[in-house]
Amino acid sequence: MKDGMLEFSDWPMFDRLMEDEALCRELIEIILDEPISDIEYIATEDDVRPTLTNHGVRLDAFVKTKGEICDIEMQTTKRGALGKRMRYYQGALDTQTLHKGENYKKLPPCYIIFICMHDPFGEGIPVYTLDVECREEPGTRVGHGFIWKALSAPAWEKLPEGRLRNLLHYVWTGDAGGDSFAGRLAVAVDNANEDEEWAMEKRALLTFEEDLEIQKQIAIEESQELGREIGLAEGRAEGRAEGRAEGRAEGRAEGLSEGIDRGEARLGALVEKLIGAGRMEDVSLAAKDADARRILFAEFDL
Repeated sequence: MKDGMLEFSDWPMFDRLMEDEALCRELIEIILDEPISDIEYIATEDDVRPTLTNHGVRLDAFVKTKGEICDIEMQTTKRGALGKRMRYYQGALDTQTLHKGENYKKLPPCYIIFICMHDPFGEGIPVYTLDVECREEPGTRVGHGFIWKALSAPAWEKLPEGRLRNLLHYVWTGDAGGDSFAGRLAVAVDNANEDEEWAMEKRALLTFEEDLEIQKQIAIEESQELGREIGLAEGRAEGRAEGRAEGRAEGRAEGLSEGIDRGEARLGALVEKLIGAGRMEDVSLAAKDADARRILFAEFDL
């Protein structure tokens, strides 16, 4: 979000534009470099929960055509374990698509696409097409029926001239240049920003999420530092005890190192569980209050 205006890469804007069937279709076809079937419906900000007790996912844009299903995600911040996240999305979509008693052959071709404002896997390439193959005989036809794609917008210049290069250039820079599709996206973005009631609501929501992300990172950094301090104290105590028992300096050094590692791992595990549960206030409390931290350790059996 620049100068108070929502950009195409901001999720509220991305979701809104993907509700436009023509824009959504062309975006998918540019990324896949092939036509797709007629779109039957599009759902944005769609919650998918395989079972009531399982971890759910929220899809930016889920598209069902007469022949395929497709999930398109916009990623503005770098998150770890993208490969496992795509794996979970795939499982969730398959579970939703295949009804009880149906043959696996009824699973339609599925595409999961992540458009990233960073390099998702650190190899410096603009497009990662992730597929399944037989290691022993790569030409073997597995027939799994899905493809995952992760696009790195910052690497757009490494693509040859063409529509995908132009699309990623627009995503990264906001400059449509002379590309007709990017130009239509830019016009749609401008029109959406002129919807003042909608834009104001989404800007407020986006600002809140950004603030929450900043607070989360601060809390994580504080907790990591505190973890080192706790581990250091525990390590010193253990090191002194081991050193006295064994009469060797190695005991002190080893106890110190192990104590630091345990303290960091324990607090890190607590912070991860609290963040996963959306308990940001407790993350801050755990970083500052030793008594509260002990209670939380007990609550999560850490």
